[in-house]
Amino acid sequence: MVKFLVGLYGVTVLALVWGAVSIWRLRCEGFGCMGVGVAWFAWVIAYVFVLGVGLLTRHKAASVAGLAPTARVTWWLQLAVGALAAIVWFVKRMN
Repeated sequence: MVKFLVGLYGVTVLALVWGAVSIWRLRCEGFGCMGVGVAWFAWVIAYVFVLGVGLLTRHKAASVAGLAPTARVTWWLQLAVGALAAIVWFVKRMN
């Protein structure tokens, strides 16, 4: 069960990365950039949910030999993606 949870967490973090890149490539159409903003808002909600799953995964994987490093690396990857997205958002807001 823990191996499945670690695998699922890894896949969802990769999906978050793919989603962030896809949203980043969206262009504003119609009346402003509301659609892009809604997409980022949905991404943030998914990010927070997956972060909770990551906490559970790290806790469970710590007791299984060999899975703890994978869960830890995935956790740090997710945090890095979130930090990068926040920094890019902040820089774009300041310009």
